[in-house]
Amino acid sequence: MTDKSNYINEVSLRYANALLLIAGEDGVDKIKNNFETFIKAIDQNRDLGNLISNPLINNLKKSVILEKICVKLKTEKTFLGFILTLTKHSKVILINKVFSKFNQLIDQRNGLTEVYVTTSSKLDSDNEKEIKKVISEKINLKIKLKKIVDPDIIGGIIIRINSLMIDNSIKTKLSESNL
Repeated sequence: MTDKSNYINEVSLRYANALLLIAGEDGVDKIKNNFETFIKAIDQNRDLGNLISNPLINNLKKSVILEKICVKLKTEKTFLGFILTLTKHSKVILINKVFSKFNQLIDQRNGLTEVYVTTSSKLDSDNEKEIKKVISEKINLKIKLKKIVDPDIIGGIIIRINSLMIDNSIKTKLSESNL
């Protein structure tokens, strides 16, 4: 990773941790719902996305607009304060990364381990359940399956658990046989 991506990850994690702390045990679900609603609004409105990512718009103007949006979305005061803090410190552009880190922290708190499964085509629900069951039993942890479809692997499966990767894809097998 580059220094810039390390910095972005570190800052996003700090803000996510802070939000988790101020949300408290009882408020995490509400804050997560607020976060999801806010991210959805950004995804659905190009102008809002442009506002957040535009460094030429000063933070005070952004704060006023984002406060109105949060009020319209009926977010918690805690979440509104969080958005205003991100904006004040010119970090609102990291909102998606902070949301991702926030979800990871919630999963960790709930004892879930993220497992990335890459296949060449979409998994049907039976295969997904079976893969989840087998992996969970093998590593003896509760898992959260993150599915990735990559037609370039031709067939087979790639499983990534933290820094461990099991590559049983046809693409890799073919490239290994050519060595």
